[in-house]
Amino acid sequence: MAVNQALFRENPWLRGLKPATVATLTRKAIVRRLANGELWVSRSERAGGIAIIVDGGLRSTTFTAEGKEHVFSIMKKGDIWGVVSTIDGIHNANDVYAHGETTILTIDRRTTLATIESCPDFGRCLMTILCHRLRMANTVLEDRALKPIEVRLARLLLSLRGNGDAAGSANELQVTQDMLAKILGCTRPTVNKKLLQLESEKVIDVSYGRIHLRDLGRIVKLSGQVDYFYF
Repeated sequence: MAVNQALFRENPWLRGLKPATVATLTRKAIVRRLANGELWVSRSERAGGIAIIVDGGLRSTTFTAEGKEHVFSIMKKGDIWGVVSTIDGIHNANDVYAHGETTILTIDRRTTLATIESCPDFGRCLMTILCHRLRMANTVLEDRALKPIEVRLARLLLSLRGNGDAAGSANELQVTQDMLAKILGCTRPTVNKKLLQLESEKVIDVSYGRIHLRDLGRIVKLSGQVDYFYF
């Protein structure tokens, strides 16, 4: 239990919860580990509860009738997945896979709903997360309609990096060009061309499956906003 409570205190979304609320949640919390690419929940399933990402990530994706994958988001360490499906009881919107070797802390739906009723601070916490997700979804739609690929790529790189509070490894992104193209809704050659341009300007370094952010200030400038995240 002590380990789980520490994970709550370290989580940016949950650190404000009262000790009694944390104790209620940790009594039922279960640690689960997923291999890279392992399916966590399919779009035909209802979320069994929320998942707090301790390490690694979760990739929310769907496939077209032709088998083409479209990635909606990659949730990172500290993010909380499954809030919507857990609350409304409807099946998940997308298929969710582990993105890298992943560890999650799960809280079942019954415990989540009961804690919302008994602990108002937890309910407010989940509402804040939902408001954030709604704003981000609206922004992504606006960007796809209005922003050039250069701006969207810069914003995506910042989103994958996170909020900048992580350790020095935050500037090392484990993501393929194919995955970037799937998230941006463009072709891999288009992404490759833009990445090579940024690399020639010494803004990033590109290697297989990795992108190193060398000039974060330049990327922020290219994004058009200082405080900006897709997910």
